[in-house]
Amino acid sequence: MKTLLLTVDALRADHLGQYGYERDTMPILDEITEEGTRFASAFSNGTYTRISVPSFQTSRYLAYENLDAVPKLAPVLEDAGTETAVIGTQTGIGLVHGGFEYGETIDLGRDEYFDEANTDRPTRELVAYRVNKVASWISQQLQRRGADRVYDLLKEPYRKLYPETPFEHSGYTSAEVVTDRVIDWFEETEREDFFLWVHYMEAHRPYGVHEDEPAYLDRPVEQERIRDLMKTAGTDPDAISDSERELLIDLYDSDLRYCSKHISRLFEYFREQDLWSDLNLLFSSDHGEEFYEHGNYFHRNYPYDELISVPLLAKRATDPAGGETVTEQRQLLDLAPTICQLHGLDPDDYDFLGTPLFEGDSREVVTLGQPNDRDPAVAIRYDGWKYIDTGDGEQLYDLTADPDENENVATDNQSVVSRLKRNIPDHVFERDVEDPRQPEDEVDRKQLEALGYMELRDDE
Repeated sequence: MKTLLLTVDALRADHLGQYGYERDTMPILDEITEEGTRFASAFSNGTYTRISVPSFQTSRYLAYENLDAVPKLAPVLEDAGTETAVIGTQTGIGLVHGGFEYGETIDLGRDEYFDEANTDRPTRELVAYRVNKVASWISQQLQRRGADRVYDLLKEPYRKLYPETPFEHSGYTSAEVVTDRVIDWFEETEREDFFLWVHYMEAHRPYGVHEDEPAYLDRPVEQERIRDLMKTAGTDPDAISDSERELLIDLYDSDLRYCSKHISRLFEYFREQDLWSDLNLLFSSDHGEEFYEHGNYFHRNYPYDELISVPLLAKRATDPAGGETVTEQRQLLDLAPTICQLHGLDPDDYDFLGTPLFEGDSREVVTLGQPNDRDPAVAIRYDGWKYIDTGDGEQLYDLTADPDENENVATDNQSVVSRLKRNIPDHVFERDVEDPRQPEDEVDRKQLEALGYMELRDDE
């Protein structure tokens, strides 16, 4: 059996034409829906990667707390004789923990992007890389001491000397490079029984750093402008004007179109190599993205739907009919049992919390989120309601009357609050979401800084 899981980091469902968006941002996904199933109401179990990814790799909440003690998708498949591999950038596939135990981990951000000993690199790039290492340490020390303005002054001479180097946006590898490496993986040897997870980072900030001709803008945006927008949106979201918000959305949507172009190359390769018809293909995201709907940008807020509503598409080689839509609620916890079932394994043997996607009724989705300066929150979404325990208060939203989650009706609906709260596992309320894996070295730290996490003291 051949199975491919494609994920795009920070991709919210309602920015896809397949989910009703006015822009056809990722037309390549039509090829999945035409031959497969679209899950209209799918949700992640965390608003950021280091909660969401361990959850769908283990089909458990807060799974990173005891990764060594629970079944994980890749080793379960490996034990059954299925080859497993993951391809992506370290911040997407490995930041949360090194314990997913794939048979092969191809980390483009760390292993293949830059080899300091590679003398074929131009001298200018080698010097820029080494200067970056020193500048990174200085940046960290100044920011720890609250001297950000001093750092801003000191960095200008460096940016003038090295205005554009490959390390300016080294937080993730482009969709073009990821797709090339996936094709290389298939070219290396004939593969009969495999599970491959490919993670793209295009929808993650910083937006607009790889596409020279953005689909939804008249011209590219200067890199310095992008850097300033990303920093302001992350640290002072109220300062972003309406026009700047629209620019952020245009950049985000353009990145989706760019990613679609390179996934299209991958699908074309599958058809040319007669792989398409025998391939199980799942497509999703680890979480969504906010554009100030609830006062923030990116994905550091309570678990509102813009942060947890994700696309979920599936094409099964054994069921080529396609064109179907499942409206009942699904969650990313369902991925691991689904993939195991596709490979002939019984998900019940592994105590997964999720259920195979094509079975059962609507799920009660439990998810976690954390604003930049507040305690983690626990939420449950079920039966037309969303309940959020913020740690210092409660929120309840009637999703039928108020799908945008603007009116907290908890006070007037205490019976609903009690019913939903009882269905959240007790251990989730402990909210132990301390970062399970701090940056281990300069490569980790530089990738996080490029993605905006170091300056926000944010984590993914």
